[in-house]
Amino acid sequence: MADTAGMTIQTQHAELTDRLAGIVAAAPGQLSLAIRAGDGFRYDHDSQRVVPSASTIKVPLLLAYLASGMPWDLPVSLPPAAQRVGGCGPLSLLPSVTRLPAGELLRLMIALSDNDATNAIVEVVGVGAVSRLLSRAGARHTAMRRRMMDTTAAAAGLENVTTAEDLAELLAAVRAGVLLEPRETAMALAVMREQQFDEGLPAFLPAEVHCASKTGSIDGVRHDIAVIEFGDRWVAVAALATGLLDADGIDRGTTIYPTYAAIGAEVSALVRVRG
Repeated sequence: MADTAGMTIQTQHAELTDRLAGIVAAAPGQLSLAIRAGDGFRYDHDSQRVVPSASTIKVPLLLAYLASGMPWDLPVSLPPAAQRVGGCGPLSLLPSVTRLPAGELLRLMIALSDNDATNAIVEVVGVGAVSRLLSRAGARHTAMRRRMMDTTAAAAGLENVTTAEDLAELLAAVRAGVLLEPRETAMALAVMREQQFDEGLPAFLPAEVHCASKTGSIDGVRHDIAVIEFGDRWVAVAALATGLLDADGIDRGTTIYPTYAAIGAEVSALVRVRG
């Protein structure tokens, strides 16, 4: 019976690998994909390619804050309205909001990808703490080198970078409970489940499947990373796409969303299997 079950799982994994390969082959731009499942399934396509992290770097920042031991309700000051960077999130439109608890900033940073909330947390945590967290996680090619929307630093070559492999391994370590303490693990996943941008990996997920995710978007780049769960089964996915500018320099980033939705649906089918 055990051998039969083992063969069934191997067959399911082989079939999933074939379907993912077909999805990847049809994807626009240049796609890197890494998948790590709790049952041992792994998939990689160009997963060690180093790319701009966009807002996926906010996940290591969230984890670094939770690992720091600083309180959830720590008051954190925001800069004056004229010094806010905007780009994404509501705080650049709310000049009367001058201080918020760290926990609310973290939720805005992940759920709405607020750049001003992110920069306020960077001021509290420090880039060094993010680097130490990434080192503990074994993320060899992921680095936070600048704050959000810092065009001067970006022009000087200070780019936040990552790989699909690093991010999938990072999310798998979080979900497996080997990176943070149980309370902080639960908090991290709860914050990521509040994600509001759901056009990609979560798009076709049934209601009973939970998704803790984070997107990243800059010109020609669209990323989506997630822990997808059903009961005690889970899978970590990191899908990173670049090269989504057309010949006229127009951003065609949204063309990758059907690819991500299809990947999410395939992974969902895997975690919902009952042997």
